Amino acid sequence: MFANHFANHRIAWSRALVVALLVLVVFIAPPKLDPDWMIEVSEMLGFALLAAATLWRIWCHVFIAGSKNSELATSGPYSVVRNPLYLGNLLGALGFGFAVEQPLLAAGLGLAFALFYPAVVAKEEERLTRIFGERYLTYCTAVPRWVPAWSLYQEPDTVTVSPRHIRKAILDAMWFLWAFALWEFVEELHKGNLLPTLF
Repeated sequence: MFANHFANHRIAWSRALVVALLVLVVFIAPPKLDPDWMIEVSEMLGFALLAAATLWRIWCHVFIAGSKNSELATSGPYSVVRNPLYLGNLLGALGFGFAVEQPLLAAGLGLAFALFYPAVVAKEEERLTRIFGERYLTYCTAVPRWVPAWSLYQEPDTVTVSPRHIRKAILDAMWFLWAFALWEFVEELHKGNLLPTLF
């Protein structure tokens, strides 16, 4: 099944998807949204989701930076949902689709996420069960997999983080906002007829 193949090669497939999306954004004109105000709404919604994804992923890394496989994260975003980083990816994927004025692309990316990421999460949960055993299984029974339960939220007074890991997390998360900046740049190139539109 392709979902399992994707789970085993998630990074390679994700990189291929990014390249395909770049080609799509750079050389293919988005469908014309009607009425015109829908273009602005789509872009604003996209930017809001991309910004949320960026901040959300940085916040998640505050609680796991440098201790991902040595300690079980159960506070902060991990106290309300078991897979907050993947949830951040979903927000970013939806945001990208809307930001480039292609709501159907956003829907397609959301559907792809729904089809393939459950296998990724299942593989991750198997790994965490091997590492943390009963403690992780107890955590799984208390905290939902996908939909945050904000009533469960808890956080410590302080957290110890690795500056190197936080710096890397910030740079990784910034790709969501850089994608929006790239789109704005490409849009201007198309308006000035400096970039060909293939389709």
